[in-house]
Amino acid sequence: MKLDMIKTIITVALAGLTAFGFFVANEDDTYRILITIGSGLSVLLTLGGFLALASPNHGLMVNLKIVSCLFFIVLLIVHIIFSIAGIYFPAYIIITGVLIVIYLLVSYSIIRAIKN
Repeated sequence: MKLDMIKTIITVALAGLTAFGFFVANEDDTYRILITIGSGLSVLLTLGGFLALASPNHGLMVNLKIVSCLFFIVLLIVHIIFSIAGIYFPAYIIITGVLIVIYLLVSYSIIRAIKN
């Protein structure tokens, strides 16, 4: 398991642009910085698993890419909903945190299977 540097740079750029987009979209919100950091980290983690990781075991790598893509879409939708409806601080932290922890747990399990 290794990182492709060009794809990693693209992933970081996409995460930064997405975070900036949410920063601009929430200019009247008191939790503007929270959703900026949350969206940036969410996109960075999920797109990192989708784009930046490479492995010689392509069969199990497909599983990681599918899981990463699904969680990217779900987290992006969650951030859009919170952006439109307004952020309720505890709900945002809990929902986003649970989704990221579940993503990390599933990804870790897949990566362990790839290494074995």
